[in-house]
Amino acid sequence: MSPEKDDGLSLWLVPPENSEIHDLLADAITRTVPSVLAAKREDPLPQFEPHVTLASQIPKASITSDPQTWLDEIDLPITSAVDVDFQELAVGDTFTKKLFIRCRRPESLLSLASACREFSAVKFGEAEYDPHVSLV
Repeated sequence: MSPEKDDGLSLWLVPPENSEIHDLLADAITRTVPSVLAAKREDPLPQFEPHVTLASQIPKASITSDPQTWLDEIDLPITSAVDVDFQELAVGDTFTKKLFIRCRRPESLLSLASACREFSAVKFGEAEYDPHVSLV
């Protein structure tokens, strides 16, 4: 679960710590991108764990037990792996998608995100789900 924000909580899919992909993405988020953008910005860039958001805007009040118990109650799809395949580097204009890596939408990722959104009562359609890894 992500840190609390004004618009609620988020569920993230995070690569294993000390894995090659985690280290590569963390380096891009904390060093590479900020070093390129530093001269163009006055305020520091946010620091966060590399992740793909599965569900967002979850009201804190909806978590009626301790967070781990709440997470354990999610009816996750049975799968041996969740595929996260990078598609393209993209630029957007929303706070959570300034510079990001868009991901493909394999069934394993879509079904995991759908189960998380359904459990947390987050309402938006599958067509609206745009899996990505933010770099800024």
